[in-house]
Amino acid sequence: MADQRDPGQLRYWVWLSMVFQPGSTKVLQYLREYGSADALYDAMQSGAVHGVPQNVQQQMVKHTIGEADSIVYYCLQHGITLLPMDHPDYPEMLSSISAPPILLTAAGNLSLLHSPVALSVVGTRRPSPYTERVTATILRNLLENDFVIVSGFAKGVDAIAHTTALDCGGKTIAVLGCGINVNYPREHSALRERMLSSGQGLLLSEYLPGIQPYPANFPRRNRILSGLSEATAVMEAAMRSGSLVTAQCAFDQGRYLFAVPPADLFDPRYAGVVPLLRDGAYPLMSHRDILNLYYPEHPQDIMLPPDGDRVSAHAVYAGAPETLTDERHPQKPEPQSAPAAPEPQKPPQPPAPAECTSPLPEDETERQIVEFLRRNGPTYADDIARALDIDLSDMLSTLTGLELDGYIESLFGKQYRAV
Repeated sequence: MADQRDPGQLRYWVWLSMVFQPGSTKVLQYLREYGSADALYDAMQSGAVHGVPQNVQQQMVKHTIGEADSIVYYCLQHGITLLPMDHPDYPEMLSSISAPPILLTAAGNLSLLHSPVALSVVGTRRPSPYTERVTATILRNLLENDFVIVSGFAKGVDAIAHTTALDCGGKTIAVLGCGINVNYPREHSALRERMLSSGQGLLLSEYLPGIQPYPANFPRRNRILSGLSEATAVMEAAMRSGSLVTAQCAFDQGRYLFAVPPADLFDPRYAGVVPLLRDGAYPLMSHRDILNLYYPEHPQDIMLPPDGDRVSAHAVYAGAPETLTDERHPQKPEPQSAPAAPEPQKPPQPPAPAECTSPLPEDETERQIVEFLRRNGPTYADDIARALDIDLSDMLSTLTGLELDGYIESLFGKQYRAV
């Protein structure tokens, strides 16, 4: 098996990662056909592989095996572990999804990838006080059962999840949408250092060192977020939140999906979780909901509380009749087998005036950008930066966050528009 001490084999995995787009199923097909990364490399170089897509052929010309050698050497020198699919530390649960990454980069405690109980936690970058309290409370209780908390290292809910885990002496994995060595978001420099220095954290990415946090990286990254755990919990999401992409990934992978009920049905900050709950996500109202679901498959790892034999919904709705025959053993949804459901509708909203009354970001710079796009329509990133006198690199980073929060969307050619 290839490992970090075998750079001669790692070079081929790195080269394939540069040539094929993340999430490619074509490279998986070729690997099955040729049996190993080096055999596939040789076949592609000799022209023996048929039906190679045009964009892959272009990348083959652009990237050399010498470039791959340089990346392997950089990783060896900077404590970054390369985990190809045949590596003993490659997570087994992730290998079972439809498009697993062929190569992961990692820094930190690799043993976290083999935890029997992990929970993926996602949500908005600007959570309400209600969501902050719910997230921290539920996770603190789960960490008593040695859960590994998986999240995406963004501001907001992700940061709360990682920080709560470390504060409780627990373990956490951050799945990045950029290279391991890229300091993004910059506000999390201290959190990054704490995860690595404590021995309780792991940074994980399918992107090679130096890859910047381009907006398209994050939707692709989300299949890894959900793929590392048996269940994903959506703590708060607006209607166009990136968290809903992770929720869809979890469903497609046949994993459990939880959603925290909204604090206010009329608040657009929670509009994204309403259709999730309507379409079959489990309501998450207590850590017991998670424990009761995991317990049948992991009884040796889960310690149920004395009153943990009933899901918490009945503690809230005490007068509601029982409708489930066995609440402790809900059935895991099969991938792509959900019954057809009507198009989700937004929760009722108070009548709005003719002008746009959608909420604006709290950050002054972000608010300026959204207001500018609402006034001017689709605009190129450099034109926005010029009009608002903002550094282009800072602008691109801010646009990424706004897109993840659902305030804007990217168009072809680095144009953006408000939504």
